[in-house]
Amino acid sequence: MIEHTNIIYMPTISALGGIETYVYELVKKYHNLDIAVVSKRCEEKQKERIQKYCRVYIHNGEKIKCDVAIINYDQSIIRYINEDAKIYQTIHADYTNSLYDHQPKPNPRITAFLGITQYLTNNMADMLKPNKIELCYNPLTIEDKKPIIFVSATRLHKNKGVDLLRKFIKELDKHNIYYLWFILTNDLEAIKEPNVITIPPRLDVDKFLSIASYVCLTSKTEADSYTLKEGLFRNIPIITTPLPYLEEIGYKDGVNGYTIEFDGSNIEDVVKKIQNVPSFNYEKIEDNYMNIFKESKSKYEEELKMKVKVRCIQNYYDMECSERKVINEAVPYEEADKHPNRIEWITTRERADHLVNKGLVKIIEVLKEDNKIEKAIPKTKVEKSKKKTK
Repeated sequence: MIEHTNIIYMPTISALGGIETYVYELVKKYHNLDIAVVSKRCEEKQKERIQKYCRVYIHNGEKIKCDVAIINYDQSIIRYINEDAKIYQTIHADYTNSLYDHQPKPNPRITAFLGITQYLTNNMADMLKPNKIELCYNPLTIEDKKPIIFVSATRLHKNKGVDLLRKFIKELDKHNIYYLWFILTNDLEAIKEPNVITIPPRLDVDKFLSIASYVCLTSKTEADSYTLKEGLFRNIPIITTPLPYLEEIGYKDGVNGYTIEFDGSNIEDVVKKIQNVPSFNYEKIEDNYMNIFKESKSKYEEELKMKVKVRCIQNYYDMECSERKVINEAVPYEEADKHPNRIEWITTRERADHLVNKGLVKIIEVLKEDNKIEKAIPKTKVEKSKKKTK
């Protein structure tokens, strides 16, 4: 026999889902009561997290003795519950909607149905008669707990210390560290861990660094890692191997990060320290390129303001679809269709450079800055011959 003051019954507790969250949140909030969860099938991970707060029983036909039973979906469990228990069945969906091809059934053993919103309670009232339906919002408890965020941008190869990185992850899990680890890498399949997210390399790494608790690199050899430097320049502590140049750029173990030995011998010690995230102001080191470059003034911004005339250097119909699309952004399709062999128009220098790099046009004239961008002006051979005739 299963005997508790309060019973929550859910026939199947799967790995993910709203109803699974409901059961978990219910026991988490009310775990100080004599409460237990009964299920016919319960996914192991769900069972583990529910068992932090109460007993979980897999029902195999045992009698159930309780004062209150809250059941979900399956009414077949009722026959196992003692006659004097109060039984409540939750309603988690609007079954008046035509999308549902089944409906919950009234039952004389049920004390009341529980609607999870006032809207649902009102909508389902007629369907559930003669049983009454009461409002009972879904429970939710929020823990003010933020994970430690690790960010890495690295190849997951042997010389980049992938084995040491895996060892570090296992140690984090062993000590139940609450964390997420974002790794920007081409080696997306190299690490498969629940708290590790591998992402293809991208140019906007700032988005990840802005939320990072630590920037991490377990490489065996580096001359000057941009990953670590970007962390330090942003006053984000780093986790690193003892690369020989780090002291030169102002890194100090325990001050602006933590060092893991190449052989991983002190990983446990580092894991114990990381909850204490260092706070520091890094003194940026200066490069020496002002002594390398010749002093001059950039003309690039002024060049970008220029207008230029360009000419299409390919037959429009010989281009790939993607290339024709680039042309059509500047030249109306109708014009390109009429004059596929020779199209000229005025555009910005920046846009012209883009088209030149794609091999689609050549610049035939640089115009004054105050020239406006004009509509495409096709120049055909016929038009040229007419001018000669005149």
